[in-house]
Amino acid sequence: MHSKANIKILHGDVKPANILLDDNFVPKISDFGISRLIARDKEHTTSIIGDMSYMDPVYLQEGLLTKKSDVYSFGVVILELISRRRAMHSDNNKLVKNFLEAHKKQKKATEFFDKEIAMTEDLELLDSLAGLAVECLSLDVDERPTMMEVAERLLILGRSRKV
Repeated sequence: MHSKANIKILHGDVKPANILLDDNFVPKISDFGISRLIARDKEHTTSIIGDMSYMDPVYLQEGLLTKKSDVYSFGVVILELISRRRAMHSDNNKLVKNFLEAHKKQKKATEFFDKEIAMTEDLELLDSLAGLAVECLSLDVDERPTMMEVAERLLILGRSRKV
């Protein structure tokens, strides 16, 4: 989405409901409504539209929507997948805050892994996904990976699982 288009596309509302899977589990992004609300040459907006549970705090505070805002949102999606818990803005984003705090204290956040998927053979994969989520959720926008880097790392993780 960010790398293949001739013009810069900022989705602005990355969340599970906007990530569709085809019959082969290939993801497709849907609902580009917010991206159309921002002028092509702008990154600032005064309109906060979309699910606040997934929104980049920088976007919420400053109205600055960047490619890295979508990376933050995708980090929330990763966290939801490994924990099987929903991020909720209404509870002050406790899932994200508690996850980041636990990761900071322990360097790992295994307590957040869903017990059904946290089998011994999956712990290394979950640790890798948790580390990727931490990077995506960084409050320092410059420390976040690009979406291309995230995609490449997910491909590598997927390939390592097939061995």
